[in-house]
Amino acid sequence: MRYGCFAMMYTLSLIAAPLPITFVGNEKIASSELYGVLGLRKPYAIEVWEDQPRIEPIALSQSVSALNSFYRSKGFYHARVTSEVSEEKIVVTIVENNPILVGDIQINSPLDIASAISLHTEELFDQEAFSQTKSSIKKRYADAGYCNANFNTKAWVDIETDRAYLLFEATPGEQCRFGKIAVESTPNIDGNLTASMLRFEEGDPYSVEAIRLSYEALYAQEGISRVVINDNERIGNEVPISLIIEETDRPIRFTAGLGYSSDQGIAAQMGLKHRNFLGDLKTLGLDFRYSQIKQEAVGSFGYPLRNRGLFGVDLGYKNEMFDGYKTESTYQKLTAKYQDTPASAMMGFLLDQVKTYQSNDIEAFPNSKLSIVSPIGELNYDTRDKRLEPTKGYWLNANVMGSLYTPQVSDATYFKTLLSAAYITSIDEHVFGAKLKWGTLRIYDGEVPSSYRFYAGGMNSNRAYAYRDLGPKNSDGNPIGFSSLIEGSLEYRFPIYEEFRGVLFTDMTYASEKIIPDYAKDGYLGVGVGLRYVTPIGPVAVDFGIDPEDTAQYAIHFRIGELF
Repeated sequence: MRYGCFAMMYTLSLIAAPLPITFVGNEKIASSELYGVLGLRKPYAIEVWEDQPRIEPIALSQSVSALNSFYRSKGFYHARVTSEVSEEKIVVTIVENNPILVGDIQINSPLDIASAISLHTEELFDQEAFSQTKSSIKKRYADAGYCNANFNTKAWVDIETDRAYLLFEATPGEQCRFGKIAVESTPNIDGNLTASMLRFEEGDPYSVEAIRLSYEALYAQEGISRVVINDNERIGNEVPISLIIEETDRPIRFTAGLGYSSDQGIAAQMGLKHRNFLGDLKTLGLDFRYSQIKQEAVGSFGYPLRNRGLFGVDLGYKNEMFDGYKTESTYQKLTAKYQDTPASAMMGFLLDQVKTYQSNDIEAFPNSKLSIVSPIGELNYDTRDKRLEPTKGYWLNANVMGSLYTPQVSDATYFKTLLSAAYITSIDEHVFGAKLKWGTLRIYDGEVPSSYRFYAGGMNSNRAYAYRDLGPKNSDGNPIGFSSLIEGSLEYRFPIYEEFRGVLFTDMTYASEKIIPDYAKDGYLGVGVGLRYVTPIGPVAVDFGIDPEDTAQYAIHFRIGELF
């Protein structure tokens, strides 16, 4: 009897103990997706310290049922999922069989909704894609102002012929407009201020996209913890809005981080910020940044204005190492910014007191202490779908600054511009990108710090060269920089396996002392390959670039995020 109880307890312990689970036979659906169905996460390849995902054998029957349902939702109505348990692991075997394909799609809609339909004939009938298509069609009508549209969407599945037949119908109704906006806010935040940050006003055409952008704009205010934009009520063709704002109950935030890049080397950051200083979303912060070539401390104050404005003050100190010299800068910056989506504009003043020291070439990098007072301006327009790993969209950016020589105030009359643009598009998982940059620096009187010149080379420039290492050099082998710079990049990003992506790129740089470089003499070409490993914080990027005209010139770069 004693041994029988022991055997039973041992058997129960095996049943209860979680075991590693693996999948075999799944050809069309990745194992990482199947783990996700079971609420598990497959570790990334670099997470060698993580164990194989495990489940309890007692929950296996429910897990197999969930996998069968998942395969059905993906169009595999005839798939069979079975499991086998041993003392060491659980093996789930999948026989996918023939899937259901889309046979025909009928569309009856006054608005053009073809591009909103993600399913196509002779492709897998994916129930999730079908549901997303219904949502996309409703959004298309809502964005066009039809908040009371009626929809009829159906899918007929014939398991004998393995075909699905789809119908999408829509009746628009009357166009709608935003009605009165009522605000409910916590005491330390002015409701009229937050209402002015909305991306719509009373009387504007109703748009779901405008509501989405309003959520983004309000959550961008760090002192806000919760936003509700209620648009459920209808008064004929009018949509009243109820806006609810709650402030964060922990306004003081501490941040810290470590990183590494081939440009800056080891880097660290630490910051302290009050996100609702004296109420109404004003911010007060102190930030410290360290890298092997730059150290910086910045104190900042932000004052939100009505109608999407922001007044800012920055006080900072920066010490930076260049090849051949060092700089020490104490600066004060006042800015007024208009924030919108996808556009923003900024104007302000920069008082920059720069000391150039430890120069090993006085003629190229004169030791000096200069004071530069510059009006500054920036325009930005960004439609990218994601910042760290964009797959479509474009952005435009223009930066200008300059000053007039004035004794005791500013030591130079100069004008500096930097114009940048990029375009990204994709076909399935294949991404194509192009970027162009043009910068000029003109000095008419006095002198500016050597650090104001343009430098090229590095992970965000021409990748055949190390950071700031491109172009003519002095007798000590240090780059002297440029007064004008034109750079362009072309990239092709493609999938390799699961989280791994590959990249082919071409970088071209034209740089000289002229406003327009001599394209026959001042060009530097870089070509190369790269590898991306996708992580939750963005892709880890490694790029290898080489100058095909000088194969001894090459460089390797590391960073987080895409180039553009």
